[in-house]
Amino acid sequence: MCGINGFINFVPGSKEQNANLISRMNSLITYRGPDDEGVFISESAALGMRRLAIIDLCTGNQPIFNEDGTKVIVFNGEVYNFKDLRNELLDKGHRFKTNGDTETILHAYEEYGVKCLDKLNGMFAFAIYDIKENELFIARDRAGEKPLYYYKDDERLIFASELKSIIKVFNIKKEINQKALNQYFSFTYIPAPLTIFKGIYKLEAAAYILLKNGEFHKANYWDIVPQENGFIQDYETCKRKLRESLFWSVEEKMISDVPLGAFLSGGIDSSIIVGVMSKLSSKPVETFNIGFKIKDFDESGKAKVVAERNKTNHHIHYLDYDDTMDALETILGTFDEPFADSSSIPTYFVSKFAREHVTVVLTGDAGDELFGGYSKYLINYYSDIYNKIPGVIRKSILEKLVYKLPDKNSFTRKVRKVIENSSQETFSKRLALMQLGFKEGARADLLKQGLIDSSSNDFVREVYDKYETFDELTKTLYTDFRIVLEGDMLVKVDRMSMLNSLETRVPLLDKNILELAFKIPPEFKIRGKEQKYILKDTFSDIIPKEVLKKGKQGFAVPIGEWFKGPLKESLLRVLSKEFIDQQGIFNYGFIKRLIEDHLNEKVNYAYPLWALYVFQNWYKKYFL
Repeated sequence: MCGINGFINFVPGSKEQNANLISRMNSLITYRGPDDEGVFISESAALGMRRLAIIDLCTGNQPIFNEDGTKVIVFNGEVYNFKDLRNELLDKGHRFKTNGDTETILHAYEEYGVKCLDKLNGMFAFAIYDIKENELFIARDRAGEKPLYYYKDDERLIFASELKSIIKVFNIKKEINQKALNQYFSFTYIPAPLTIFKGIYKLEAAAYILLKNGEFHKANYWDIVPQENGFIQDYETCKRKLRESLFWSVEEKMISDVPLGAFLSGGIDSSIIVGVMSKLSSKPVETFNIGFKIKDFDESGKAKVVAERNKTNHHIHYLDYDDTMDALETILGTFDEPFADSSSIPTYFVSKFAREHVTVVLTGDAGDELFGGYSKYLINYYSDIYNKIPGVIRKSILEKLVYKLPDKNSFTRKVRKVIENSSQETFSKRLALMQLGFKEGARADLLKQGLIDSSSNDFVREVYDKYETFDELTKTLYTDFRIVLEGDMLVKVDRMSMLNSLETRVPLLDKNILELAFKIPPEFKIRGKEQKYILKDTFSDIIPKEVLKKGKQGFAVPIGEWFKGPLKESLLRVLSKEFIDQQGIFNYGFIKRLIEDHLNEKVNYAYPLWALYVFQNWYKKYFL
């Protein structure tokens, strides 16, 4: 596990200059790899890395070369099946100097070329440079667990694990990408391939770049595709395969040469992962949870139940939200571009807490996207119920009553979402519920006329409609897997854990589980309004009843209340008329109304205001 950087010059330059550039790039990602640093430098290229040692502690330092020294690799991540692949390559005559996965990838590329990606099961971003042929091959894992940014101009191709390694080291003009700006204020994050800066991109999940003979080639190497024979129709077969696959995946992810544990939120997914770990481990599992002193936001009780059930060595740290203020600047600055998922705040603290005890943790991420865990997946269910109520009652009584209620709790907001979306066609409902920031009309009011991009969200429809044979729910889950998981959830966990030099592993993102999940019929995932039905049923012997009965809460933080209290002054400062007019990006009158309505408790604008607050703090850092 590490951070990687590098570039290839189209015209050979000075080795001394290349050494200086790669050294500066490495210096910006020390927290990703506090254990070791390595570089390769030539007139044509430079590769760099910072290492967090997890596997092969003695011989795994990078960069690593092949037998004749003609190819070199830098690698970030873990390939879990490397031992089987290593044995396969040994049988083909390859010889190894190390005991880890990095060298295995290099030999696999020698043997299979680009097709080596089909054989890798793990989370990764890596670069292989062919010194003799002056060729570069970079790739990213199937789900997008590990980040990889790149920039290309007439002089060189640059890549890095962190956006800051590109923008702060090279003389690249900083210009905001208009389409990315619109996507951010729609979703509160920027999905691949765009970044907030023109000309700098994220390599998409399951994609690679090959720079060969001066030609730049980018392609996908894997996707979830419909099966010729359709879904697995037998429910018991699905359960058996799911249980076997997850046990195998967890066992594989528990291989580590350093202390290992698990995040335990008390939700369904983390409870299953910890339960499986406990069955496989010969000693108590180390589990970590953040509790909150504000009762409405505290789920530590459920985590305790799971910990006691599995006899784990449970660690809990109670967090006072007032204590988080000092860490906000560090947290927001880590993302390098605007990223407004507020659950990154508790994710940072649980990562920091866990790192005091272990170096690797397993997480329950991806269960919602693969098995239908979010409440938004029930929009059609509730819309159908609502639309059966006579129109006169809906319009004259229910809607008037709901919009008179204070906008203070999640129930009221959920009912309003049903009302607002019940008359829309299905895809429009799905898109609206993905947009946690500003919907189309509000975004037009927010941004100056010349900055509005009405086509910025068209890519969502392209992903949703990619496979016509998928049913509607499977289309939605596929869309969230490709966009929300990669652009939001995995970004949050990667940045906050790596900021604390902690490796996170996600058993549910194993290649076999990903492909199995999309062979399971939608009716096995959601029955009526029972979500994650097959997941809960398959592991009912592991999940405590107390966890099954309670609803999903997640890492909620009281952003709305902060804006009325400890963050009010800061919010008003970054959204002042003077600052807004100076930027020339936003319409101040619209923002002023948002702030007033929120502070007067007329409407809860916590999410839109947080998106604005995050953006303004990012803008100050990079443009002022």
